[in-house]
Amino acid sequence: MTTSEKKTLNKLLHELVTLRDGSWCLRCKKTERLNLSHIYPKGKYRRLEYDPDNLKFLCFGCHLGWWHKNPIEAHVWLQTVIPKKRLADLKLRAGYTGSVRMDYKLLKLFLENEIRKLKR
Repeated sequence: MTTSEKKTLNKLLHELVTLRDGSWCLRCKKTERLNLSHIYPKGKYRRLEYDPDNLKFLCFGCHLGWWHKNPIEAHVWLQTVIPKKRLADLKLRAGYTGSVRMDYKLLKLFLENEIRKLKR
């Protein structure tokens, strides 16, 4: 995937997560310096990198200063703020071990469709 395609997908993900969750930090409610934060790390779970269920907004401080430094506390906290069905579905997808080639056009179409649904 090209850099331009990745930028496009990240922009769509940002819009989708904003429509779904609002534009504030899920932990402290700040609205500045928001980062899309992965529940399952994109380095280890490449196939979940562009999965909206794997994303949440955290401010810069909560993302780098808390989420990455306190994984046990973060895991416990996550169970209280993310719907249980979403976490269970995501856990199933994270356990899939087959290789999947990411199709930019298909991912873009999926994200655009999800955004349209949330805008209704």
